[in-house]
Amino acid sequence: MIRKDPLIAWRPALAAAAFQAAFPLLHRLRYASPELQFASRRVARPATVRIPTRHGEIRALVYAPPDPVDRPPAHLIAHGGAFIARVPEQEDNVARFLASEVGAYVVVPDYSTAPEVRFPVAEDQMFDVYRWMRLATYGWDGERISVGGASSGGKLAVNVALRAAEARLPVPVALTVESGVVDLCRPDSSRTSVLEKPVVRRPLMSLVRRTYFAGVDPEHPHASPIRHPRLADLPPTLVLTAQHDTLREEMNDFAKILESETVPVTYREFEGVDHGFTHTRPIEVAREAITLIADHLRTAYTPGGHTLGSYTPGGHAPGRHAPDAHTPSSLSPSSLSPSAHPPADPPTPSIRRNSLGVLE
Repeated sequence: MIRKDPLIAWRPALAAAAFQAAFPLLHRLRYASPELQFASRRVARPATVRIPTRHGEIRALVYAPPDPVDRPPAHLIAHGGAFIARVPEQEDNVARFLASEVGAYVVVPDYSTAPEVRFPVAEDQMFDVYRWMRLATYGWDGERISVGGASSGGKLAVNVALRAAEARLPVPVALTVESGVVDLCRPDSSRTSVLEKPVVRRPLMSLVRRTYFAGVDPEHPHASPIRHPRLADLPPTLVLTAQHDTLREEMNDFAKILESETVPVTYREFEGVDHGFTHTRPIEVAREAITLIADHLRTAYTPGGHTLGSYTPGGHAPGRHAPDAHTPSSLSPSSLSPSAHPPADPPTPSIRRNSLGVLE
């Protein structure tokens, strides 16, 4: 018997469970090719940590840079999988590259998904992990933390940055979004592609709506962050998408809105490819996309990076506290569900180290 949220109907819950069970095999066949490993230096096997969240502890993978300097930066990745799959290992090629080439720690949580939970559990957990990374650091610089993700993980990454601004916490120093779904108000019929069978098709979007977002108002700014009133508070943002991806127009609109809000934004659309281009062939596209992510983060980690002259988004620099004056009435505490607020200071997480005291 599968475990499911009570508000998710049995038929979509069973379909989600089947998708979740099949995804590890799909990952091994489609996303785990050694050809997609571009790190130039050897990165050790990731550590496994247990991170406390308001919904209980979750597992996370931590990749350490080969030769860490004193207090290196850290990058938080939200993996993809349609809010259903639970395979953080799919981000291995990206995480190893960032650890090797940028010299950053990389944390990839195994957040909860449908059919066991619904919105906003994953959003809560990812934000709690961000808080943990700032407050309970293990060798990295808590003031130089960035966040990013692909597909469903792209949405969760945007949520982390916006939730930090809402809570008047320091926002991440940089954000990366690769083919994210950020507007649930957009009709699925408008998500089109010239490909006969694109990766993200209507049946998959329908399953996402009937499971993880069952009973959710799509206009809620945490469900559709493109509609959030505090987009101007986002840090320098890299938006990557693909010509044949059904989420392309969504990403294009998101980048245009950020530009209109004077957020430093870089947008790149890769020709001739579909969803998941950072994890699949052609190799040249995957390498270029991941290199763009690394360059974006490296600049953000460097003092004075991404300044665009004297400009700082929302009137405050990334990594500093968002001022109270930016709190909109539409997102007052009374209008948000209790789970939208950060918990009390989290307990000390459990973590495995080797005999040298190093994360393993």
